[in-house]
Amino acid sequence: MTKRYDLGIYRWALVTGASSGIGREFAFQLAKRGLNLILIGRNLTALTEVADEIHKISDSSVVILQADLTKDLDMVIDNTSRFNVDLLVNNAGFGLYGDFFSNTLNDYTQMIELNVSALTKLTYYYGSEMAKKESGGIINIASVAGFFPIPHLAVYGATKAYVYNLSMSLWAELKSKNVHVLCVAPGPTETKFFERAKMETKGRLMTPEQVVAGALKAFESGKPLYIPGFGNKMTYYFIRKFFGDKFIAEFLAKYF
Repeated sequence: MTKRYDLGIYRWALVTGASSGIGREFAFQLAKRGLNLILIGRNLTALTEVADEIHKISDSSVVILQADLTKDLDMVIDNTSRFNVDLLVNNAGFGLYGDFFSNTLNDYTQMIELNVSALTKLTYYYGSEMAKKESGGIINIASVAGFFPIPHLAVYGATKAYVYNLSMSLWAELKSKNVHVLCVAPGPTETKFFERAKMETKGRLMTPEQVVAGALKAFESGKPLYIPGFGNKMTYYFIRKFFGDKFIAEFLAKYF
């Protein structure tokens, strides 16, 4: 029987990338559930606006911290370690579209630092504290791009494959410590991802509200993986069942 987890028993949640998109929506929905929030992001004005909106709908305490997680991670941990963080939401990340050599090596280094290194360090620090007290949860935001080789999003897809595999492994490791790890793998969503990635949006996009509502439900149900949207789920299961990585890579190199 799958163990269930009650977000209502948690007091403090730390959300990265909280100034917009999915991270912003996590802040709102967690506040509505009564959690106090530590919101991390680069845009102080946007973080302040999120905090102000939360105060209109909730009595939750909100702490905002402006930080670039590729540079300021030690500062973030120093300034948040006094809080008893029960839920960590690793949402911060970005991607870049294009042929591998169309972006700079520094671009990719920054992406890996944020999508992989910062997420790992925050998971290690707060996850170890949760394991000691035998209570807590971690939600890592991956992507459907992490399930397949994906030309023109090669580095981004690789970073999200790391997030997926790390999350599933830690889910199995930490179950005995009463720490639940959930990997959320969205498909195309109405966020600033496409603007920063220099991609055109095609087809129907899910909303952050849909993604987060489903993610929190999946977390409380004890699921290790949540893929938002019926189409995204079917794409994952269908492609994985019928096609090998070589075919997928060659196909996407031509048509994606």
